[in-house]
Amino acid sequence: MNELIIKLKGEVTDTNFDEWKNELIARVKNVNTDLVKDEDFANAEDDVKAIKAGEKSLKAAKASALEQADEIQKLFAAIDEVSEEARQARLSLERQIKKRKLEIKEEIIDSGYEAIETYLSEQSEALQSLNHSWLDRDSIEEATKGKRTSTSMQKAVTTLMVKIKGEIADREEQIKENQQTLKQIDKSYSAVFQDDDTLVLLDADELTATIDERIEFFEAEKKKRAPEPVAEVAVTEAETQSDEEPEANEEDDSAIHPADESHVISIEVFAQVDAAQELFDEIDDRYSNREIVGEIKLS
Repeated sequence: MNELIIKLKGEVTDTNFDEWKNELIARVKNVNTDLVKDEDFANAEDDVKAIKAGEKSLKAAKASALEQADEIQKLFAAIDEVSEEARQARLSLERQIKKRKLEIKEEIIDSGYEAIETYLSEQSEALQSLNHSWLDRDSIEEATKGKRTSTSMQKAVTTLMVKIKGEIADREEQIKENQQTLKQIDKSYSAVFQDDDTLVLLDADELTATIDERIEFFEAEKKKRAPEPVAEVAVTEAETQSDEEPEANEEDDSAIHPADESHVISIEVFAQVDAAQELFDEIDDRYSNREIVGEIKLS
């Protein structure tokens, strides 16, 4: 825009105000308020600067003319009118710039969040069961801080998405490797590896250490509960009884199983609580009504 000039001497003797006013009004009316691209924002911000400069010129012109003459009241009124129109246009444009920038920022952040959400939904159930931190909208928003244009914000979010997807893919690969490791364990140890849905989520080193620890524990418990050899003693007792006691009548069941003789059958189960309870309930249902059964309990 050209410089606004007003010279007074009791009357307006020299001014290009009409031309200057028309130019400013035309600029205001031609302001683009449909802000989408970075270029649109740049042009809008230039318009703000130009309109603001026009406001300053009008105020300065009015100040210089205040002492000159009563005839210029109409000029003052026109200056005030144009100044206010320019001010309202500038404020409206500034609000639109701020609002649209925020909308575009939110759209970019939402797009990034949805991309991670979709990528996670394509992974295994084991990985999805994790209470992971990848779905964090705040971290995506943090990536846009300090970025003045939509292009730079989109680039920052895209870079973060690539990083997060890489981390997810690495974790998914580790879960698959853990599943293979668990499949290779001898089935005789299956009782202590019933929580495989949790074990697959461990780090490789932690999984290896856990496997070794559980197998070692299983073997140690197995040795503790191994029965003592009693075959020789049993034979000796049987021979002694055969020498001292008369042969029992096959039909006399009380001679073989005296009513006052009791026995304890113990079953040791290597399993989680739910599995042990299920087996206990099955045994209880099947044998608790037998006359020779006194008590069935789970400890």
